[in-house]
Amino acid sequence: MFRVKEKGQAMAEFALMIPVLILLLFGMTFAAFYAFRSASVDWGVFIEGVASGSYNTPATGIASESVLWPDLSNRINAGPGGLRQVRSLISVEDSRDWVFGIRLLEAQRAETFFRLWRFYPGPPSGVIE
Repeated sequence: MFRVKEKGQAMAEFALMIPVLILLLFGMTFAAFYAFRSASVDWGVFIEGVASGSYNTPATGIASESVLWPDLSNRINAGPGGLRQVRSLISVEDSRDWVFGIRLLEAQRAETFFRLWRFYPGPPSGVIE
């Protein structure tokens, strides 16, 4: 006798869930973008450190071009870090405005040391075998 009318219920459920699904989609997109930039930072620090350890070649400039984002490649510092060593590092701490007054933050640090064993005869001085 008292039947509940369920016509239009799916439309109401869809209207309630679509904002959640959109936020989930944007969150996954931003997480993937951040992970890709982070992998690019790690790659840049590694490849520029290796290139700086090579003797008398333009490899460092070529390695710097392999980083996709210019703002990241310009911040990588690579050079001598001690006797028979190359040090490569980056530090990124940025924030920028986005839509609706939201501030996007990015903070990444990476650092590596390379020992130049193959470019010199024998191990570095002070190393006990």
